[in-house]
Amino acid sequence: MKHFSSVQYVAIGLIILSLLMNYAYFRQVGNFNSPIIEYEFVKNEQDVKNIFTENNEFKKAELKGVRDQNIIDYAYMLFYTALLILSFHNIRMTEKKNIYVLGVIFSFIALAGDIIENIQMFQISELLVNRLSFSKQVETLFIITRIKWLCLALAMFIMSVHYYKYKFTGKLFAFISALPVISVLALMIFKDSGNDFVKIFTTLIILSFVTLMIWIFISSKIDSKISFYKKQ
Repeated sequence: MKHFSSVQYVAIGLIILSLLMNYAYFRQVGNFNSPIIEYEFVKNEQDVKNIFTENNEFKKAELKGVRDQNIIDYAYMLFYTALLILSFHNIRMTEKKNIYVLGVIFSFIALAGDIIENIQMFQISELLVNRLSFSKQVETLFIITRIKWLCLALAMFIMSVHYYKYKFTGKLFAFISALPVISVLALMIFKDSGNDFVKIFTTLIILSFVTLMIWIFISSKIDSKISFYKKQ
C-alpha cells in the first residue's frame, strides 16, 4: 500500500468532503445546483428571500440542503486550511522565503471568516423561517464573506510564487493560481462586472485549489528536487 504524506492525505480528505457536501444537498433537493455561494454573497434580506422563498412559501428542501452543507463545511474549512498551511510551511522550510508566512496568515484569516460566515448563515436561516428581521446578520455576512474569499485569493496568489519557478507546468499553474487576484484587479479597474463576477471569482478560487491538489501529487515528477509534499 502506498504511503502518502500528511498534506496528500489532507488533499484526499478535502476531495471526499467536497463530494459529501454535494451529496448532502442532492439528498434533500434531487439536484446539485446548490445556491450556497449565492447565499454567501447576498447583499440584503430580499436577496435571501429570493433564494429560499417562492410565492411567499419557503423552499424547505433547499433550506435543509444548504443547512446540511453548512454543517459539513465546518470540517471542510479545517481541511482546506490545513492543506494551505501545510503546503506553505513545507515550502517555506525548504525555500527559506518569508513571503510564505503571509500565505499562512491569509489562510488563518480565511478560516476565521468562514467560521463567522457559517454562524451568520445559520442565524439568517432561522430568522427567515420565523419571519423575523435579519438585516444585521446580512450586513455582517456581506463583510465577512468578502474578507474570507479575498484572503483565499491572496493565499493562492502567494502560492503562484512557488509554482512559477518550475518549467512550463509550474508557470501554467502559477497563472491559474493568480487568476482570482487578477479578476479582482480587473473588477476594480473596469468597475462593471455585471452579475457574473461572483460566479467567475469563486470558480477561479475552486480551480486554484484543484490546481494545488494536483500539484501536490505530480510536482516531484515535474522536478525531482521538489520534495515539499513527499512522505519524509
